[in-house]
Amino acid sequence: MRAAPMQSQSTSHVFARIEPGSLTSAADAASLFHRFPTYQQGLTWLEQFVTRSHPDLGRPGAVCPRLAPALRTDTVWLVAIALTGASPDHAVAASKLLGHLFENLATQEQRQSAALLGFFPDLAAPNAATFIDGGHRLARPWFVERGLMLGEFHPTSTVGGVHNRNLPVMRCPAPMFAVRAITPHDLMFLDQPETPPAHRLAYLQAFDKHVGARLSPTARAGLHTRIGEVRAALTSGGPS
Repeated sequence: MRAAPMQSQSTSHVFARIEPGSLTSAADAASLFHRFPTYQQGLTWLEQFVTRSHPDLGRPGAVCPRLAPALRTDTVWLVAIALTGASPDHAVAASKLLGHLFENLATQEQRQSAALLGFFPDLAAPNAATFIDGGHRLARPWFVERGLMLGEFHPTSTVGGVHNRNLPVMRCPAPMFAVRAITPHDLMFLDQPETPPAHRLAYLQAFDKHVGARLSPTARAGLHTRIGEVRAALTSGGPS
């Protein structure tokens, strides 16, 4: 495993750094609960909500089907990020630090199942929504281009599920960013009508780059057709 990045900075100012000794697997995280109580909050939420079904989800199965298998194979990691502020720049720096750390941690064999959860012990509750949601909006293109997904979670999130927009699936008791690899399932998240057209096209092209070879010929042909439609709409200025 390559050395993990320790800090993210702009010019000479450090915006975010990994708390020394905070990186742990979910299986070993209990030993750090006294130091990082948000670890216990996050893992309890995963156990009681994310890895279970929900009557309002709009489909069968767990809220996130990936998490339970990843927990069983011990490919979920937790880390705490120290911040020097709560601006969008700090959020972007913190998220990119997590992205680089995920790429260092996950082997090629683990990449498709692994997840990295980043917590923020210094983030004041009133700043959590702006920090998490604003940072996600700015950093998401960087992640998708690298073949990664960035999940945004905080206590007042209103982000709903794909099948039921009224179920706040990102509402977590502890502010958190989650990083994982893009999978074929993620097309439904990347091809959304509310996404700015330029970003939507970039997301579809990145999806094809990182996942296209794993699709069936029919599915990939459909994806290329969709990319053409979005590109044409972007050029003409019409709806995609």
